[in-house]
Amino acid sequence: MHRNSVYYSLLGGIAAIALTPAAVLAQDSAAVTAAQPDAAAESAPIAAESSSQVGLGDIVVTAQRRSESSQRLPLSIEVLSADSLRKAGVSQATDIARIAPGVQIAQGGTATQVYIRGSGTPTTTPLSDPSVSLNLDGVYVARSQSFSGTFFDIERVEVLKGPQGTLYGRNSSGGALNVIPATPKLGERGGYVQFGLQNYSGVSGEAAVNLPIGDTIAIRAAGQIVTRDGYISDGSDDDKHESARLQMLFKPSDAFSLRLWGSYQHIGGRGPGVVSHNPSANTPLGGPDMPKDEWTSVIPELNERLALLPRARQYNSNDSYQNINTYNLHAQADVNLGFATLTVIPAYQHVNLRAKSYPGIMYSTVSALTGEGQVSKAESLETRLTDNGGSPLTYTLGLFYYDESQTNASTVDLATIALAYSATLKTKSYAAFGQMSYELFDGFKVIGGLRYTDEKREIVDGQQFLLPLYPSTACSETVTTPCASSLNINTSLKDNRVNYRAGVEYQLAPRSMVYATVSTGFKSGGQTVADVEPYKAETITAYTIGTKNRFFDGRLQANLELFYWKYNDLQQSLQRLGRNGRSVSTIINAGKATSKGANLDVIAKVTDNDTVNFAVEYNKARYGDFVWTAYTTAPSTGCAFSPISGTANYSVDCSGLQMARSPTWTGSAGYTHSFDIGDGHLDLGANMTFASSRWLHASFIANARADGYALVNLNATYTAPGDKFTVDAFVQNLTNKAVYTGGDQIPAIGGFYAATIAPPRVYGVRLRANF
Repeated sequence: MHRNSVYYSLLGGIAAIALTPAAVLAQDSAAVTAAQPDAAAESAPIAAESSSQVGLGDIVVTAQRRSESSQRLPLSIEVLSADSLRKAGVSQATDIARIAPGVQIAQGGTATQVYIRGSGTPTTTPLSDPSVSLNLDGVYVARSQSFSGTFFDIERVEVLKGPQGTLYGRNSSGGALNVIPATPKLGERGGYVQFGLQNYSGVSGEAAVNLPIGDTIAIRAAGQIVTRDGYISDGSDDDKHESARLQMLFKPSDAFSLRLWGSYQHIGGRGPGVVSHNPSANTPLGGPDMPKDEWTSVIPELNERLALLPRARQYNSNDSYQNINTYNLHAQADVNLGFATLTVIPAYQHVNLRAKSYPGIMYSTVSALTGEGQVSKAESLETRLTDNGGSPLTYTLGLFYYDESQTNASTVDLATIALAYSATLKTKSYAAFGQMSYELFDGFKVIGGLRYTDEKREIVDGQQFLLPLYPSTACSETVTTPCASSLNINTSLKDNRVNYRAGVEYQLAPRSMVYATVSTGFKSGGQTVADVEPYKAETITAYTIGTKNRFFDGRLQANLELFYWKYNDLQQSLQRLGRNGRSVSTIINAGKATSKGANLDVIAKVTDNDTVNFAVEYNKARYGDFVWTAYTTAPSTGCAFSPISGTANYSVDCSGLQMARSPTWTGSAGYTHSFDIGDGHLDLGANMTFASSRWLHASFIANARADGYALVNLNATYTAPGDKFTVDAFVQNLTNKAVYTGGDQIPAIGGFYAATIAPPRVYGVRLRANF
């Protein structure tokens, strides 16, 4: 049977369950309620603490595929509520780095690059996947390009640190970023409308409505429109997107529910840009180059240097653009079987990507030969069985299937050489998993989990064409008459892995716990469309000891974690020459690396109107064994290198250096005071986030080293009586500090660096009316 037939049969099966008066829907309501996952044993203590007007309230999360308090999870997690996201001005994934210590997020071309404690992948092409898995409403997001426009009508964001190889599987070796949208609510009619203004001609509108239909159906519709000019001088780094989401919940009884979910988003505008970060006087063709306005595009300065090279093309970034259209469909069916709940989640994602950007080169996701863009079509199916509580044993068992097909069409202009690529990429993955805990005696639990993954990745009809910089009548840029012979690649890579999680946790007191775990994860290997060797799968083993505590009637929360992560074959992205002498951006493996340190997170409700928070993370992240081969010519790197005897190649040794994008110190501090104004209240807040110096890229050239920073953000929120409306005013990056987030060296000039950069000073106001 064709795979689409299987997929749509599954959707049809779920619909049939919803529409058939099966015996399970006729269970006695009282008997079913007694066996629900949020029964008294799980929910009562959480609810009791949350209802307290004195202490800090708990946040209930689903990070482990069940509803639990974040303070009872034996893992490192940052939970960002909808209220905190709104006050912090979070509108896209890159904003999370400002409020989550240990997390570095950048925009590399159209791709969102997430790093947690040095684990991440700075690639912008579909030839590799992130090390931190991105998940929207419990569904793995195939392409990070579709993730930027999802931050609206959000219930919370969960940042899980460390490998999530048991419950989340492939490509979560560094952690997971979960975005949880608000869901339909039965019997409730309401919603909100929000309007915002900011500098850089920023205007945003957002709305959501929840409508009940009888007693068993509810619909929630939400949408967002954002337009903002670019932060960088050439107009890039703007935000132009429209997003919409529609959900329907059908819950005829406590024994069954079905939620159907569909969304669309369009991301347009100029797209991401880069600036110059070249403080070193050793920059090729002269230097240093640090413009007075750090948000000045690198392109004018780059063109001046390219003019010194023979037959080098000049760049004009005025034609940069992005046109990304994403469609998502998924369903979630939950059937209460009495002893456990069966959950089935089929999903389909379609991403159509056409873009052109200038990250120190010209990169287009459209082939110069065929005009074809990049398209991803991904299907997934996850089935889980989760206990309903009431016994010492808790468990989640499941099966997972993932199937993605992509077209990888692109054109790269390196100023002195231009290449066109095309290929069909296929990924198919199967997994079986289980995680459980058992309470051996009062308060003491043992934890265990396993996941088996079997996957296959293919490149079909992969081709690399050499294009002329200056076309002539003797050379045609067409498929039938290529300008140069192509490199043909057809590969098939298979892999299977067993990941595990083991540990213990002990409830010292009603609000204090300690835990110790060891867990593993992996990220898929693959092949680039270039004359280089395949890259191997990345694996990690993480050891964690932690404690989570509430003191003084819940007014003080203090969490401490010690971690030690060991990597094998850590994947890194570098510009280097292939074996055919052509410059390519490719993925290589660093043999070994370690990340070890501690995280302290403290929140104190000093008075009923005053709250302070402080978080700091120390991370000593180092490459233990990082040796790679540069073909044909001496590499542009800050690492030691030497010629390989009998060849024209060089051996490059970066062992012992600090891992890229992993500052030794990161943290945040904040203070909020609440004033009662009649029956309403005014919250005034200030927070600061900081990070020490760090490498932006694994080339380790002098210009890839960024200084430390401290950012100050201010916010004021007035909430009217009865929560009828709120007014938010905010200033982000008060001191206009330049924070460099990533980038790459420019191939034509070696050590010259083009960097991505966080926003400058941003200020604005948002008005939200609830109904």
